[in-house]
Amino acid sequence: MTTICDTGPLLAYLNRNDPHHAWAVALMKQVRPPMLVSEPVLTEVLSFLREDGVPVDPLFQLLEREAVRLDFDLSAHWPRIRTLMSRYRQMDLADASIVVMSELHTRSRVLTIDRRDFSVYRRNDRQVIDFVAPARS
Repeated sequence: MTTICDTGPLLAYLNRNDPHHAWAVALMKQVRPPMLVSEPVLTEVLSFLREDGVPVDPLFQLLEREAVRLDFDLSAHWPRIRTLMSRYRQMDLADASIVVMSELHTRSRVLTIDRRDFSVYRRNDRQVIDFVAPARS
């Protein structure tokens, strides 16, 4: 099964001060690499790490070790992104890229912190997205 990673779990893994850090560390120990990400997800992670004063190099090390792999071409999939973002008003570019990636990788699961939105989003318009999120608190 392919693992696709949203911003939240990756950020929580890299930022010890994140409230979901322990959950993310435990989860990452179970994931078979590589985890697939999109450039919008990496952009968000890098932005939040910088905002929190956390070093960004560990993210690049994950890419270098191929624990995380870029696997999305926005130039090839922007029409689908456009459709999804028109359908779901709360959806940002990173979430849309994750949904499209789940469509491209039929046997996949998504790691996310965003249980509420990923409970609503549908791949291929009608299919529930298999996702892993922290327990509700």
